[in-house]
Amino acid sequence: MLLTPNKRKPETRQASTRSLDEVTRLIDQGFMDSNGVVVGTHTAMCQATVWACVRILSEIIAQLPIEVHKRQNGSWVHAENHDISTLLASPNHWQTQHDLISHLVAWSELSGNGYLYKMTDLEGRARKLIPVESTAVSLDVLNTFEMRYALSSKHGISGIYGADSVFHYRNFASDGYRGLSTIGNHSRGIGLAIDLENHAVNSYKNGLQSRNWIELEEELGEAEKADFRREIKTKLSGASNAGEVPVLHGAKIHPIGGLSAVDAQYIESRRMQKQEIASIFGVPLFLLNDTEKSTTWGTGLEQLSRSFVRFSLNPRLNRLGQTLIRELVPEKQRLRTRIIFDTDQFTLGEFKERMDGYKSGIEAGVISPNEAREVEGRNPREGGDDYRKPLNIGIEGEANEQP
Repeated sequence: MLLTPNKRKPETRQASTRSLDEVTRLIDQGFMDSNGVVVGTHTAMCQATVWACVRILSEIIAQLPIEVHKRQNGSWVHAENHDISTLLASPNHWQTQHDLISHLVAWSELSGNGYLYKMTDLEGRARKLIPVESTAVSLDVLNTFEMRYALSSKHGISGIYGADSVFHYRNFASDGYRGLSTIGNHSRGIGLAIDLENHAVNSYKNGLQSRNWIELEEELGEAEKADFRREIKTKLSGASNAGEVPVLHGAKIHPIGGLSAVDAQYIESRRMQKQEIASIFGVPLFLLNDTEKSTTWGTGLEQLSRSFVRFSLNPRLNRLGQTLIRELVPEKQRLRTRIIFDTDQFTLGEFKERMDGYKSGIEAGVISPNEAREVEGRNPREGGDDYRKPLNIGIEGEANEQP
């Protein structure tokens, strides 16, 4: 199969949106918060909560089964061999569907945009999808509202391309062309979390690890005080000296009881930053192993999981599904195509609750036994496609036939 690079260098680039280019460069170089901490995509991922949120969202969405449906005779029919399913199953020679989707979601959560370069055949259909980091893409918008993507990838696809050559997955956006950067818009909060982690590291590395205060029996001069502080710092500072018992002549050691106000405030600050970053990404705290103010038992956890799917995952899945259709389906077929992400594993209850629900649905004629078996991942059985009709329910005006 002949694949073409599909380069289309525009003759003019008038009225380009330069601010979008500046945003891309800033994301690559890093945003600086008020404390002077540079927060870029890579430095942000070194922060534990940011890493956990991005990993959870990208991995959860990437593992969801994807079904492509086509509209036929007034009904939606599962298209098993659709071009999208085939392409996603083998997007390139080194990635799986999981790898590709997680790449898109991760970059969209960090910089607001996920990009893929589309290698097309002679008919213009995408046959290979090549991942491109968001920091390697610059977007311009022309007078004609056409978009041009300048790629500076290291994989031999550098150049200027039109929208038909670049798969663009936007996160929440305000201008309609580029998704908003989570790192850029929340650099202060993420930078504060990095500051707090650096403070903890430096405290354990260089700070005084003793929970005592020292009372001197004799008045010391300035030089003697300096020598005494230097000796204490040498013997008691650093994590390797934690718990050491000092032996001092002419001094009394008094223990400090309880947790200091500074330590308590520090712990609370770290907890608040964790909650703030989790709210930015829409990830519930129980997924971050923080269950201090939430329940992890029974229906409480189920309700939290369902809320996470409804209010956080579903908007992302809806956007991703529509983007896949826009980028990979010919325009004339888009109205007759839809993409479904199976989130049943998050919304299904316990085994007994599921069985009771299936029983009610089957007896009411809403679902067939084989449809219930499909949800449970079981093979269909003979005669399981028939729908039952309740004996005591009929259509108004019609006589019910007794078996």
